Amino acid sequence: MARLLIVEDNQELASLIATVAQTRGHEALTVFTGESALEALGPHSRFDAALVDLLLPDIRGSEVLGALRAHAIPAIAVSGVYKGDRFAQEAIKVHGACAFFEKPFELDAVLNALEEAAGVPPVTHGELLDEVDLLVLEELVQETPSQDEPALESVDAAAGPAGPSEPSEPALPEEAPGVSEALPLPFAQRGAVWTEAVPAPARQRRQLPEWSLGGDLAHTSVPRLLNAYYEARHHGELKLRQGTVLKVVYFEAGRVVYAASNLAPERFGRFCLRKGALTEAQLAEAAGYAREHSLRTGDALLKRGLLSPKQRRQLLEEQVKDILWSTFAWTEGGYGFSPMRPQRADLVPLSLFPGDLILEGVARTETLVALRQRMAPGRRLFPAADPPYGLHELKLDGPQAMLLAFADGTKTVEDLLALTDLSEREALATLRGLELSGVLEERQQTPNRRQRISFGL
Repeated sequence: MARLLIVEDNQELASLIATVAQTRGHEALTVFTGESALEALGPHSRFDAALVDLLLPDIRGSEVLGALRAHAIPAIAVSGVYKGDRFAQEAIKVHGACAFFEKPFELDAVLNALEEAAGVPPVTHGELLDEVDLLVLEELVQETPSQDEPALESVDAAAGPAGPSEPSEPALPEEAPGVSEALPLPFAQRGAVWTEAVPAPARQRRQLPEWSLGGDLAHTSVPRLLNAYYEARHHGELKLRQGTVLKVVYFEAGRVVYAASNLAPERFGRFCLRKGALTEAQLAEAAGYAREHSLRTGDALLKRGLLSPKQRRQLLEEQVKDILWSTFAWTEGGYGFSPMRPQRADLVPLSLFPGDLILEGVARTETLVALRQRMAPGRRLFPAADPPYGLHELKLDGPQAMLLAFADGTKTVEDLLALTDLSEREALATLRGLELSGVLEERQQTPNRRQRISFGL
């Protein structure tokens, strides 16, 4: 086990890095400024390795690398602004970093480099299943709603969530400790994985710190968590809870592949009904067929000819988006990270780009009143020096792209509204979406010597 220092001003990304490091058995301290990093290097502190973002809001990352070198602490440098072989060589040969990674990076590769720098053996995927997945699984079992609460329903990427009368998914093997038949979907389908991952009775599994698998949504937002997954190209699960409502989002390489919810109206059959793709009679027919043949609702809809594969995929994408968008306004509740990858082989291959999800979600869900409150007339938005998304990746139409070009920090939101051809709501939604996606940011209006460099953007 290693003790790691994570110096990264993107708090959601820092939290994700620290969480995955902890699931590998390491201790991780996150700091968001260079000054905080220097303070952490006190006489009684000891770190085995560190990760340092070269672009920090107060001092240069190279200063932090120098301090780490003076303390004989190996470091990995990362940056989304300083890119190319020149900066990699400078970070390694001049400032003493052991390795350099450009953002976006593969989080597993970065953690492997940190472990190598710290001199500890890397953790294999099998060990992660044994130590982490079962821990998260047991946590979810403990959180299973009581009989008077709705059970977690999967957005089945192959068939859609089960309908009200559809047979339940097979339970996990009886020998898996702490697992009951009440295990909510979609986790109940992972029998083969859990069977291999069950530890021997004599083995005592490591207990992760409670905070490593969670955080408070009051301090962040779901869009910013999506940004972190994409910037780290991470695969895993993001659990979101508000009161009795539980939703889980699944990622592959930072892109959303499917989602789950414990709200009955968000089941696939009911969603199709709301969208006018099915009638009540057709849904009842499909549910009966699914029950008779032990199928999921989506498969039954296909076999009965009530939906085509193309319709199912389109409806599934809309459903996943709706589940995600419903959480964008959450300012209370909690979130949790998990390194588990989706294990099901019957998934429709969805791959939803988070940047477009955020822009479209804000445009679809935010009211004009809410947008006016969030985007006050006097606010000034600047291009972020280190955005999670490349501008070429975002689907911006002509007026939206022009609005982004105008947002150079010299103009207020009121000025931008006067310049654009978009309606007030469209313009405010675009600005809000670009801010939530990390492409635009608000900075101090009074310059000081430690203010973040804009690099002419």
